[in-house]
Amino acid sequence: MMSAITEAIEGVVELSDREYDALFDRIARKNMGIGAEEFLQRWDAGVYEGRDWDDVSGLRAVAMALPLIRS
Repeated sequence: MMSAITEAIEGVVELSDREYDALFDRIARKNMGIGAEEFLQRWDAGVYEGRDWDDVSGLRAVAMALPLIRS
């Protein structure tokens, strides 16, 4: 994955689905302290529905990264 990051400095890099999943997992762990699977379960269950994204630490960053794995 580091090579993709290095290449991104030089231009556009395409990631595989596995790399996107790993990136999203790192974003969720870094910002909310939970893995992607747990975040997605909570998201799909409506845990964050109606919540101000700024009231839940890290939610904004993770929610904004959702398009990486869901279209």
